[in-house]
Amino acid sequence: MIEKTGGTDARQKVSIADLHGPVEHELGLVQEELSRFFVCDVALINQISKHMLRSHGKRFRPTLTLLVNKLNGEVSQKAVLAATIVELIHTATLVHDDSIDRSFMRRGIPTVNSIWNDQTSVIMGDYLYSKAFFLLVENNLMEVVQILARATHLMSLGEMLEIEKTLDFSVTEESYNRLIGEKTAVLISAACEIGAYLAWGNGKERRLMADFGMKLGMSFQIMDDILDIEGDAQTMGKRTGSDIRDGKITLPLIESIRNAPEAKVRQIRELMSNGIDDHGAADVVTFAAEYGGLDYARQRARGYADQAIELLDDFEDNQFRQTLHDSVEYVLQRRK
Repeated sequence: MIEKTGGTDARQKVSIADLHGPVEHELGLVQEELSRFFVCDVALINQISKHMLRSHGKRFRPTLTLLVNKLNGEVSQKAVLAATIVELIHTATLVHDDSIDRSFMRRGIPTVNSIWNDQTSVIMGDYLYSKAFFLLVENNLMEVVQILARATHLMSLGEMLEIEKTLDFSVTEESYNRLIGEKTAVLISAACEIGAYLAWGNGKERRLMADFGMKLGMSFQIMDDILDIEGDAQTMGKRTGSDIRDGKITLPLIESIRNAPEAKVRQIRELMSNGIDDHGAADVVTFAAEYGGLDYARQRARGYADQAIELLDDFEDNQFRQTLHDSVEYVLQRRK
């Protein structure tokens, strides 16, 4: 273990358990609520819910909601409920994504679409989305409804933009930033903003934490795109290289395309356009490394991470602020 130190250049080994520690009790309550909210009087939904609850997941987004909320004292019951709903929405996105991407493993267990079918998977995702917003309205969390309604709207735009940019070798880094901001970072931003709103109301803390979550989310997705290229499938619990096979032009490829000779870019474009096997995917990985894409993407992830850390300076230095700092390092270090 590397000793934890302060500053934006700190390098520390951080596990998801380290992030869970300060809110372990509250996360237990979230898990209880999830078990309750997943079920209904439709047997098929209960079967799928039981399967999904097996994976447990990292609970990264609800952990952020709880940590932010606890910066200003004890976690409220509303914050526990809101954190649970954030996880419901995140789970809905994963169920939909697995069906769209034809993924067969998630977190080391079979996906919903692989056990049942795509139709059932999409409807299950819709059920989780609708249940989340029903619970918010039922508990009169109307400001949280607005935060999450905006986030989910932008997420759908990001997903469509990703489809639109498939195999588009002219895609710019600016377009990529918009795509990952809407597809991924907005929900992490919302998770942090909700925790701050429920602790401080509409003060500057809400805006700072929404920005913190956005920077953290940008770093998170860039690292995710790096891991899809160079990660280990066994460690990640899902197949790597799926972005390459699906024709997604992520930041490591954008930078390599910018640096590589036209003949090499043309070769990679043809390779990805004609359907790609494991050998071809390995060629794309080599391309991303050889022409600086992976190194550049790591630098950009670190840049967003440093911006996120700076935003924490306006908050009282305590255990929960330190854990939020650790969450940034966790994003940079994660291997799955």
